[in-house]
Amino acid sequence: MEVLYRDFAMSFEGKDKVLGEFLIKFTADRPGILAALSNVFADHGINILNISVNRTQLLLHFVVDLTNMDTSLNDLEKELKKFSFVEWVRYRIVEREAFMVPSMIMPTFRDRQVLVVELEKVKDLLTNPEFRRIIRDLGGIYDASLLRNSNLGELIKMGGQFRGGLGKVVLIERNGTITIKSCSELNDKHVMEELMIEYYTGFLSQILKSNVEAVSKNYEGGIAYP
Repeated sequence: MEVLYRDFAMSFEGKDKVLGEFLIKFTADRPGILAALSNVFADHGINILNISVNRTQLLLHFVVDLTNMDTSLNDLEKELKKFSFVEWVRYRIVEREAFMVPSMIMPTFRDRQVLVVELEKVKDLLTNPEFRRIIRDLGGIYDASLLRNSNLGELIKMGGQFRGGLGKVVLIERNGTITIKSCSELNDKHVMEELMIEYYTGFLSQILKSNVEAVSKNYEGGIAYP
């Protein structure tokens, strides 16, 4: 399965570069806003390294490389503000430091602040019953309770997307058995597998209004639930 892996950038390499972050408040969500603002940066030789959008807050965040910029920051700000949909612009510039850590943005999930943990670092926690219960509750108590969709296959994929580390997920239903497959390139695939078992046990129990347990697992076929 082809799948795009998304990097969650905590910092950007800045040696011999001029890096910056721009936070732009827009007044209404409509087509063309992102393209118009991106073109302003492009027109002045500014390379966009990362873009984030929060449509609830009406905020756009750009991380950019201004090393080859052909205008002043003051003029650049004026150009960004010329659009009727721009309410205000804030920016911060870091020149030729080893790294730049964006400070105008924080990781959230459904507008709640989150702590990001590398999946491979979770390995030692898998033997902890309380940790496994938390993963199961994420699937059942939190995620499944928010979904209203009769298509079980789409529900399974939505759960996998909610907790992006679960990878690209597909569902096979046959003779009363649900098999869930995930596409992942992790070296320690058993870490992914154990997390999926706990997550989808809670998720399916909530969706199907029935207690479910995994009856088999492997690295080739997936996890099977009766």
